Amino acid sequence: MNPPMSGAEEQPPFVDGAERKSSVVRALLGTRSLLFLFAFAIEIIIFFTAMAIPIGQAQQQALAKQANDLLNSTSTGGPAHLFLGIFENNARVALLEMIPLAGTALFFFSIFTTGQVIQAIAVGNGLPGPVLGAALFFYPFAIVELSAYAVAVASGSLFVYSLVRKRARAEVRVFLAEGAVVLSSLFLAAAMETISIVAPAAGFALWLPTLVAIVAGVFAARGLRE
Repeated sequence: MNPPMSGAEEQPPFVDGAERKSSVVRALLGTRSLLFLFAFAIEIIIFFTAMAIPIGQAQQQALAKQANDLLNSTSTGGPAHLFLGIFENNARVALLEMIPLAGTALFFFSIFTTGQVIQAIAVGNGLPGPVLGAALFFYPFAIVELSAYAVAVASGSLFVYSLVRKRARAEVRVFLAEGAVVLSSLFLAAAMETISIVAPAAGFALWLPTLVAIVAGVFAARGLRE
């Protein structure tokens, strides 16, 4: 005759709500991280491809003039005006990129156009486009800004996925939180870019806190997944 089972043995395995929520968080972080990295990689590829594709002289002059006019309009009022001009432009683009489906098309168009503008400026100064584009990454604001755009388009894409899976209500809070992250990142990137324009040496020195923040973010994400 088998001995009676204890109460602990009679009960089926039980997973409480906190553990289930933790597993969902880990899954979401994994999915979002992969999509973000994919969007960022595509962004870099399009950016440098646009700088390498030759453009006509008329288009080059028009793009260079447009870029110079924009820079002059934002820099004439001093650093504060420059910062606000950069932030407002970048925030507008990023928020539009968060729009499901349409934002993805804008994401491709925006980064390609930016690459062509960089090429136009480079050609006007006797430089190959990709050289000037690579020089932008000498300063950390470029990484922060491009990362924000990648988060924006990834968030919009995942919102579409949540609609298909009928999980839109739960996704709304995450979508809004990621919008806040995007705007905060672009606010920081605009400040960093303004510093880099006004004081290039100080802009380069911003790599130290940027790298510290990246490492801290990686460890925080790993901790949430574990």
